[in-house]
Amino acid sequence: MLFSEMLDRGQGSATAIVDSQGLVTYGGFRAAVAGFAAHLHDMGLAKGDRVALWGYNSANWLVAFFAIVRAGGVALLLNYSMGIDDAAELLRSANARFLVCGDNGQTKRRDDAIEALAEAAGIELSHCVDARSDSRDLADAYAGAESLAEQRQPTEEADTAFIIFTSGTTSSPKAVCISQRALAADAQALMAGLEGTMGGSICVAVPLFHILGLLTSFAYLTLGSTVCLPASYRADALITMVGENQVSDMAAVGAVYQGLASADGFGEMVAPHLRTCLIAGGMSTPVQMMRLELDFTNATFINMYGQSEGAPLTMVRPSDLVELRASTVGRAVDGVELRIAGLDGSPLPNGEVGEVLARGVCLMNGYEGLPADAQAIDAGGWLHTGDLGFLDPAGYLHLAGRIKDVIIRGGENISPAEIEAELTTIEGVSDAKVMGAPHAIYGESVEACVTTHGAAAFDEGHALEVLRSRMPRYKVPAHVFPYSEFPLNVNGKLDQRALYIDMLGRLLEIEVDEELASGITVFEITVKNSSYAIGPVAALVDELAASIGYGRRRASRIRLAVEEMLIERIMYAYSGAGDIRVRVSLMPEWLRVSFSDDGAEYIIDKRRDKSTSARIILGSVDNFHTERHEGKPEYCMDFLYDGDLDVKGFLKRNKENVEKWEDFGGALESLP
Repeated sequence: MLFSEMLDRGQGSATAIVDSQGLVTYGGFRAAVAGFAAHLHDMGLAKGDRVALWGYNSANWLVAFFAIVRAGGVALLLNYSMGIDDAAELLRSANARFLVCGDNGQTKRRDDAIEALAEAAGIELSHCVDARSDSRDLADAYAGAESLAEQRQPTEEADTAFIIFTSGTTSSPKAVCISQRALAADAQALMAGLEGTMGGSICVAVPLFHILGLLTSFAYLTLGSTVCLPASYRADALITMVGENQVSDMAAVGAVYQGLASADGFGEMVAPHLRTCLIAGGMSTPVQMMRLELDFTNATFINMYGQSEGAPLTMVRPSDLVELRASTVGRAVDGVELRIAGLDGSPLPNGEVGEVLARGVCLMNGYEGLPADAQAIDAGGWLHTGDLGFLDPAGYLHLAGRIKDVIIRGGENISPAEIEAELTTIEGVSDAKVMGAPHAIYGESVEACVTTHGAAAFDEGHALEVLRSRMPRYKVPAHVFPYSEFPLNVNGKLDQRALYIDMLGRLLEIEVDEELASGITVFEITVKNSSYAIGPVAALVDELAASIGYGRRRASRIRLAVEEMLIERIMYAYSGAGDIRVRVSLMPEWLRVSFSDDGAEYIIDKRRDKSTSARIILGSVDNFHTERHEGKPEYCMDFLYDGDLDVKGFLKRNKENVEKWEDFGGALESLP
């Protein structure tokens, strides 16, 4: 199905697109697409000509994209943060003949960015369109162009309609060729997976030059819904866009959602409106997903999995249990077959980890300019994703890592080779290895290891400053770890596994030191005054204390103190106490369990002569004191670590237990 047939459903007076410049109706949008397509034809565009599209998300961008395809051209989607030299290299390799340029990182820095790119890429200035917001509004300029005869080029659904440039395991981006048929199949699969839950509007908080941004925009426009394009992905801009337009759905990566949840105005402007939240670009952990669902009180989070080469390949459904939505990337979408393959390419049974393969009409046409042996789709039509995973008996896909070297940070594909090449140009660096490490917000962080002529004298700050001056910030490593030499295997080659394990140990040391200095909150829950959930909370603290390394008798006394404090505040029901908020934290020298509620202030010294609970508490703790937060008291019970207890060692060995306790705390919080 051609794009133009799928975009005819929106009512003419209904709002199609909202961006920082205003809104565009469906009638104006369709007329602008037809008019700009005719204008491109008059400029000399012929079927198959390559048209670069370079700009921030905007109504202009969407008008230009659909007009290019309608006119028979092939849209080349450029990263808006790309430099002129890198963009020109891509455009030369793709034989670009035209350029549509909106606002982007380069045009904000220099007035002649369009001319500079055109000259560097070999594009005639007469083939360039200035679509910057302060120069031209394509919807206004071409919506009244009905007098122009429509110059639709004969286009087949299977022809390449646009190209997305994506980094692979080398520094050279691959040109992913995608047809109208593939994107239409992607959109129909998304709509089928979300049947009954897609709302009347969506905030697209991912770049349109990425497949997720383009796919979701196209799907919602197909439905006649409103696509909202915020000026940036900062929390304040998103809150304004969602709140003012009462947006029902959103597409973003996990880092964006987490930033939103902690921003001022979220509870009033965002949480009441959002109902469906699409998440991709690196799966969030189960704990993160649970937290997001608690923060976004009215929303359902939909995990999806795919690549530029085919997306979505899998997705969870809104009706799936939250455990499945949090721990898997769902089942294959309509029209997609999944297979898990071993090293020899043979299918593996459920539960065994292998490479994820996919087949269906939604896949790309291939990588432009690469030979058959470098293509990701084999002779049988299977896309080799380079990702590891397994299928459970119900057909849900569980991801288990990547074969590829590429690092995915917040949805951005990053080539380690490019960063390694830059690192080795820095004085004193002999060799470099860049790897991804698990990150709670971005999915992965970029981390670098280098061998130096003098590891002790290596200046990490200088190395990072050099990299910041040469490449986008998202590619700059979070840390650079010096080594006198890298570990080698028996063949004298780099032992990457040993280096990776050592690097993770160094990262964990940094993380533990930084977090422990201000206290690590293991879990924080609210015990409802009506639930009397004393036993489960005390048992959770007891398990934690024993796991850290407290002796059995000491752990029991800690549990007893927690029970008695909850009894004191719940059973004796001080005036207006309400729900009890319990936080358990690891401090450098002690375990802290703190309580707060809305009741009358609790002064333990005044209670000790008349309350058995108060006497038990004071006999169990090493220190009991009251702190104040925003004028409200918080009662802190501190338990010193036993003499030989190494809390840093415990944290480094048992990071996964912290997530387990957080999950358990979340379950307790939901008790009636």
